[in-house]
Amino acid sequence: MNESQETKITAFGRTELAQMYFPSLCPEAAWHKLRQWITINPALCHLRQLRRRTFTPAEVRLIYSQLGEP
Repeated sequence: MNESQETKITAFGRTELAQMYFPSLCPEAAWHKLRQWITINPALCHLRQLRRRTFTPAEVRLIYSQLGEP
């Protein structure tokens, strides 16, 4: 990503973010895969408990810092 895209972190729906990481998977499978990655990462596992369907910009920034940008 170029520098202007890196600084523009916004809220994402969980499936939308998952499909950015796994574009070849169907939405449901992409979310399950991202959820697995979140669950096994100690810095992200607290996000597994969220009941909402979106990640805040701060949560997206944390995910990017742990998993890399999609």
